Amino acid sequence: MEEKYWKQFLETGKITDYLYYKGMQIISRVMDSYEGDGRYESNNGDRHGACSDTRGRV
Repeated sequence: MEEKYWKQFLETGKITDYLYYKGMQIISRVMDSYEGDGRYESNNGDRHGACSDTRGRV
């Protein structure tokens, strides 16, 4: 994916295309750092989803 943005930058020379390329590099590094972490999986919480009552009542 990064290569696509790099090629686009080489063709156009636009700053925005370069920034897209750099952004893809950053996103890739962040995703790699969280790979296998499990913190962001939807079924990993101790509550009952987005509509849960966190006050501890039944």
